[in-house]
Amino acid sequence: MATGPVDNWLNIDTFGAIYPFVGTEMMLVIVGFAFWLIWHFIQLKKENAEFAKDIENINKQGGPGKVLDDEARREIEDQVGL
Repeated sequence: MATGPVDNWLNIDTFGAIYPFVGTEMMLVIVGFAFWLIWHFIQLKKENAEFAKDIENINKQGGPGKVLDDEARREIEDQVGL
């Protein structure tokens, strides 16, 4: 009784590939590469939107200098215990 394309394992050197999806390797590589590229483009788009929101929030708070000064002041207060 055979459960696959092989009836006799005595001539194993004459077998070809016997794993699932033989012949689809190149298609799977192309699909994987396309998925990888699409994921990167989507990720870049989301990160750019998030960075734009961060810049907008920083500008609403008075600009980068004020935000950094406030952060430094809070850090000193935390260390000193004020």
